[in-house]
Amino acid sequence: MSNWITKQELKIAKVMASKIYKDFCNSYDYQEGEQTWTEIEISGKFFDVECFDDDMDKPRTETYCSIYPIYRTECGTWETDGGNWIRLFTNKEVDNESN
Repeated sequence: MSNWITKQELKIAKVMASKIYKDFCNSYDYQEGEQTWTEIEISGKFFDVECFDDDMDKPRTETYCSIYPIYRTECGTWETDGGNWIRLFTNKEVDNESN
């Protein structure tokens, strides 16, 4: 398991992200475009859920959903750590690939 998210937090995140991902995959009007970022909070910790569509087919086919940690910077702003992520879903399938 990663040092930025616990197993329990990841379990909760998957439940929260599943609705975000489902809505993204079912948004055939493409107002959201090829990518969305949604911030979620679990036990006072913040994470970004990214949904991405590789080919923009209708309906969406080449899609995935990943979670990233968000940290407070020294100047007090929040920043997504793009170097750490866990793949939650791919084409509506669970795919525990991580980086």
